[in-house]
Amino acid sequence: MAAKAVKTGADQKKIRLRNQIIVIGIIVAIYVIANFLTGGKVFRPNNIRTILTQVTYPLMVGLGLMFIFTTGMIDLSVGAQVILAANVGAIAVQIYGLGYPGLIIGTVVTLVITELLCTSCSLFLKIPSWVAGLGCALVFEALGMILVGAYSETLGTSIVYLEKCDGFGSFLVIFIIAVVVAVIAYFIFNRTQFGYNLRAIGGGGEVAEAMGINRKKTIIMAAIIGAVIIAIGGITQLSYTGRFTPTSGMGSLSGIFKSLAVVLISGSFSRIFNDVIGCVVGAFIVAGLFNVLTLLGVPSGTGQDICLGVVVMLCGILSALHYKGVQK
Repeated sequence: MAAKAVKTGADQKKIRLRNQIIVIGIIVAIYVIANFLTGGKVFRPNNIRTILTQVTYPLMVGLGLMFIFTTGMIDLSVGAQVILAANVGAIAVQIYGLGYPGLIIGTVVTLVITELLCTSCSLFLKIPSWVAGLGCALVFEALGMILVGAYSETLGTSIVYLEKCDGFGSFLVIFIIAVVVAVIAYFIFNRTQFGYNLRAIGGGGEVAEAMGINRKKTIIMAAIIGAVIIAIGGITQLSYTGRFTPTSGMGSLSGIFKSLAVVLISGSFSRIFNDVIGCVVGAFIVAGLFNVLTLLGVPSGTGQDICLGVVVMLCGILSALHYKGVQK
């Protein structure tokens, strides 16, 4: 029996490795085809640099969402949280002259607080997480508009522009930060007791509690870690674009649409890739898709979103293929 179990485990690893190679090969092939269709524009140095830059924000926000969503909390207020937190950081720099410490601390602390508030509404008040997320999104959007509006006269504009301390937005720095965040996220998610507890809760809260895992404590820790990762993504994106424009009426949700797609793609690949690696793969799929569609002249907001939706569904189909051996 032991020998059979070892053989079965080895076969499953071979199948998993084979499918990982297949998926990566398909993605590379698609990039090659896209390069041909765009007349060689995809693999031009400047465009590769653009893709690597565009990967960073969806990846880091996606990794943060992965920690939060694994607990079963579907928080749709993250887009509003990022806008509010980034503007707090920008105001700390532009109005109060607090430099990089103000940018980092203001953004991170604000996002951790807002995420904990949203998580607590669901965890302690027993409100469904998606309902709490929608309600919190409206509140955080309003707070963002009120905050920026309060400083609009001083700033002379209705948008807070980060004109100083934008060093995190340069190409090499922003990409290195994303890589470091992904490595740390992988270690925490897969190589720590907390990560084990988190994945156990994701597999079934009642079973995890029966194993002696403190569910509420783990969810709170996941919210904090996820918020810090998302805040880092917000800081680098703010440094890159120079602003986060306040919005209302759930408009903030569109700001994390790509990151949500990254998480969905990662979930569809969950039987092929580790969740963190799945997020990395998903981020390159999303960034590459939007880049190629832009080069082909496909309009943003309509045609590009339709294509992204189709890709997400295809990834779900692809991840289910050739896995009968694992499901025995």
